[in-house]
Amino acid sequence: MNSPMEDDLDKAKYGGNPEDNAHGKPDSRGSSLELRLKSAQQIALMKEPLPQSVSQLRARKIIYPGMKERDVLDTFRRLRTKLLQISAGDNFIVMLTPVVPGNGASFSATNLAVAFALDNTKTALVVDCNFRNPIQHKRFGVGGTRELVGLTDYIENPDTLDPEGWSVDDIIYPTGIKRVSVVPVGKRREASQEYVASAHMEAFFAEVRNRYPDRFIFVDAPSISESPDAMVLADLCDMVVLCVGYGKTTLNQIAQVAAEFGDEKLAGVIFTEGVS
Repeated sequence: MNSPMEDDLDKAKYGGNPEDNAHGKPDSRGSSLELRLKSAQQIALMKEPLPQSVSQLRARKIIYPGMKERDVLDTFRRLRTKLLQISAGDNFIVMLTPVVPGNGASFSATNLAVAFALDNTKTALVVDCNFRNPIQHKRFGVGGTRELVGLTDYIENPDTLDPEGWSVDDIIYPTGIKRVSVVPVGKRREASQEYVASAHMEAFFAEVRNRYPDRFIFVDAPSISESPDAMVLADLCDMVVLCVGYGKTTLNQIAQVAAEFGDEKLAGVIFTEGVS
């Protein structure tokens, strides 16, 4: 992924000078209105990050049209087609989990979401459910060094933080990639199994899937070897994709994990190399 991006990214525009009136001077009322409008535009821009640059996408190992490694891009496009065939075109929730830690599930979740969003009729949402080792906010470069409010905060819904309760919109963050959003793990992640097994988690997935028929949801989950969360999360998802690090996993390990999820839930296996 070392080539410049060939398609143009939209550039955010930060307003211009107020238009002069017919006498060449700004009207006081017009200036006031324009200032208010400009302020509103700037606030809107604060909510939507600038498009990610080519260098950022390459550094974060995120696919993009025009990339030099065309085979990587085409692989994720083919995976998109396969998943759509399995779902008969309906939107879905798919969980990506490594057979063992470090097998590329986070990388695959990110890039499958981006592959879906390359189709301008579809939107993608990445939900980070790797409570012990969250990475999606860093992979997308969301929030900088800030600890973001996220999924666990929404599930706990503490009155001390927001007497009116959390909204799903409060934990969905734009990524700087068109039609791709992310839900980070959040600040509270001590008792992960209590979160994934809660009725609030089930309600969360139902809401984010049913709100938009063009939304496809990708769950970044830990391996079952490091946490029982994956098995509980699988019950909330339509399908599971196993991620296997090339040369890091034996066929027996793959078969054992695949058997845990069963043929009806398991959509397939992705082999990765040099990613996590």
